[in-house]
Amino acid sequence: MSLKKPATTVRIFDRNDYYSVHGADATTAAREVFSTVANIKKMGIEPNRLDYLVLSKGNFEILIKKLLLVRRYRVEIYVAEGSVRGSDWSLKYKGSPGYLSQLEEILGEGLGASDETTPCLMAVHIKTDAVTKGRLLGVACITAGDYQMSVTEFTDDDLLTELETITVQMAPSECLVPISEHDDYKALKKVMERTNVTLTKLKKAEFSTEGLIQDLNRLLKFKENQQQDANAFPETRKEVAMTCLAAAIKYSALLNDSTNFARFHLSTIQADCFLHLDSAALSALNVFPELGDTSNAPSRSLYGLLDKCRTQQGKRLLAQWLRQPLRDINLINERLDIVELLMTNSQLRLQLHEDHLRRIPDLQALARRLTRKKANLQDCYRIYQAIKRLPSLLRCLAEAENATVHSSITEPISELNEDLGKFLEMIETTVDMEAVDRGDFLVKPSFDEQLQSLYEQLEQMQTSAEKELNKAARDLGLDAGKTIKLESNPQHAFCFRVTLKEEQSLRGNKKYTIIDAVKGGVRFKTKTLENITDEYTTTKSMYEKEQDKVVAEIVGIAAGYSECLFCLSHILSRLDVLVSFAVASSSAPIPYIRPTITEENNEMVLEELRHPCLELAEGVSYIPNDVVFKRGVGILHIVTGANMGGKSTWMRSCGVACVLAHAGCPVPAARAVIPRLRALAARIGASDAEGQGHSTFMREMIDTAAILRTATADSLVLIDELGRGTSTYEGCGIAWAIAEELATKSQCFCLFATHYQELTRLASSHPGVIVNSHAEASVLNGQLLLLHRIAPGPALHSLGLHVAKLADLPDSIIEYAETKQAQLEINLFDVEAAVKSTETKEGQKLIVDFLRKCKQVQEETSSNDVMVKEIAKLKQELLQSNNKYVESLMA
Repeated sequence: MSLKKPATTVRIFDRNDYYSVHGADATTAAREVFSTVANIKKMGIEPNRLDYLVLSKGNFEILIKKLLLVRRYRVEIYVAEGSVRGSDWSLKYKGSPGYLSQLEEILGEGLGASDETTPCLMAVHIKTDAVTKGRLLGVACITAGDYQMSVTEFTDDDLLTELETITVQMAPSECLVPISEHDDYKALKKVMERTNVTLTKLKKAEFSTEGLIQDLNRLLKFKENQQQDANAFPETRKEVAMTCLAAAIKYSALLNDSTNFARFHLSTIQADCFLHLDSAALSALNVFPELGDTSNAPSRSLYGLLDKCRTQQGKRLLAQWLRQPLRDINLINERLDIVELLMTNSQLRLQLHEDHLRRIPDLQALARRLTRKKANLQDCYRIYQAIKRLPSLLRCLAEAENATVHSSITEPISELNEDLGKFLEMIETTVDMEAVDRGDFLVKPSFDEQLQSLYEQLEQMQTSAEKELNKAARDLGLDAGKTIKLESNPQHAFCFRVTLKEEQSLRGNKKYTIIDAVKGGVRFKTKTLENITDEYTTTKSMYEKEQDKVVAEIVGIAAGYSECLFCLSHILSRLDVLVSFAVASSSAPIPYIRPTITEENNEMVLEELRHPCLELAEGVSYIPNDVVFKRGVGILHIVTGANMGGKSTWMRSCGVACVLAHAGCPVPAARAVIPRLRALAARIGASDAEGQGHSTFMREMIDTAAILRTATADSLVLIDELGRGTSTYEGCGIAWAIAEELATKSQCFCLFATHYQELTRLASSHPGVIVNSHAEASVLNGQLLLLHRIAPGPALHSLGLHVAKLADLPDSIIEYAETKQAQLEINLFDVEAAVKSTETKEGQKLIVDFLRKCKQVQEETSSNDVMVKEIAKLKQELLQSNNKYVESLMA
């Protein structure tokens, strides 16, 4: 066993009664399980002493779940060959974020069924054309929990923006790539880091398609009249994608489990069917809780706000809908029709939410247990209970008398209910319902001749034991069933018990053998009762083995209904999410309204728009604002105003409303007209990436470069305070060039917040395209009053010093800053006047020339790294020339 391994792989050693973790892994495990390293011990002698940590079975399970589902680490479990003290250890189980099936055996089926997502494994292969330098990407995804395989092929840019969109939509836990040092794979690594996906490198040989078709023939579920050949699927003609699918199938060991055969569905990933969102947009809009956020406040994220789901499958589907907002207007309106009905009909909404849906188990997980032959009689009974509830659910939905509800929900459930009728009959015929009432899940003895025979024998022995009780009662002069009782337990089977007060009647009587004396009394037996007990124990063991055979037959028959159960689970989860939308929309401080989604891309109007999360914050009285885009009037807003004035919140509110509308959910506004968007991109908030060696400015440039490459007329772009982290003029120049590019070339709807007051001049340069907006604020008696209202026009004053006062900066600092500000403004005014005096002045030429060169570099370079290096060179040249020029003006 090699000791070299990445820090993201943790090795655990199974020592039968406990588990141990060693070296650096011990520190990782201790922090995850105990939040301290105090439990770590030392083994061996110097200089080879080694840290180790001992884990109980319960702590071992906690560690596994945290490592795989939270940290996204890999886990290896080793078992000793022969004696545990021996030195030969072999790898028995392994697991990774995208491959959990082996560990389900020791942790149960629930390991991979988290609330938010079903584990998905992705594989990516990049094929570069040596002549055109174009990149053809193949992508394959396997979601074992849903028995889904999906693939796609596409060309991408050097930032892999399309791949990032697909990664956000599919939400894989792990991504497989071939070992390579090529620049494209470095870019791929950055994408996976941004989307929090574990990257696993495999040998290139693992991406071979040799034998793939035969493997697919075994794994895929073919339709009745379909040719039983995977080559018939159009997806198999995507050569690069097939190499990825081959690697994913091998890595997840699907062929090692025969229950996977003839189960999987193969499809093409339809990325263009959904609103394009990248990881920066998800983060900026707080769509999901931050990783590691243990807060119980649901309104901290959009998912937490909308999650009123009653079923586990509903929670998973809600997360999927938020990652994959629709672009088909008819499908969006179908969801909105149902949500609007549920908001209007409060009785129907409450019946579904408070009664029917809360009684539905996780049918997807139960169906998977059936297919894997891991289910038991209790699982079958839980499915039976859910199916038994369907008629009352259908009657409830029928009262709505709504055509959309009937066609999309009621009718499909009704058809499945008919198909599952035989399942109900089987459970009612085989399961002992009287035993279920007692909490036992047993097969009816009458169902099987052998079971019936054994059951009768057990009844006879029970009768014999009761006769022996009566005999002992007469012998001891006690009252059968009162002062002397017959007991049965797993340890002693049949025995008698008398109270401690009656114990004296047993003394010296050799007919009786005392078993023990406890607080509840004295237990004892006779030779005859002991013989009955031995025979009863043997017969009961035979009965249980026979029952296990019958249960296995029942589960085998029930597995035939798994496809119906998967379909039923999907429809019920869909209903659950729509009810959740209606509950969240109705219970808001001001109920949400239905948006109008338009095909025309001429305007976007959001009147009295609110942020759905912030309006729920304690002690907040939310001030709504309008967002209006109209072609010919203004499609890009330059947003200025004081810090904390509400600019970022306004922008986020706009983005969240568009995500909600495309997901089929009402929006927090008085009126909403939203065009069908292709993409939503956002760069809001200052954040760096130390682990990747990226400063805030570099992160801004990377995100903005991706936006410039993908933004089109049917996109919404949100950019906040671009150009920080560099000199004032350079930052302003970059922000100016980007804003102008988005307004004139991309022609997208855009909110562009900035503290560069110079950018407000763009409105006069591009009338009808760029407009100014600002966050209102006033200064009363020297105190800053933030109004949180967005009004037309540019902000007239910079109020940074007043914000500094709010932060309690010392008065001496504030006063000195005011003096310095006045001095700099005078000097800068002189410089600006000199520059404006004539177009031939050297300073003006420098700035214009710099912006022109920056724009040229951005257009001509395909690599982000090259672009940054070229702009850095231009910056140095500008600074050298500009310093001399400014010094001459200031002299």
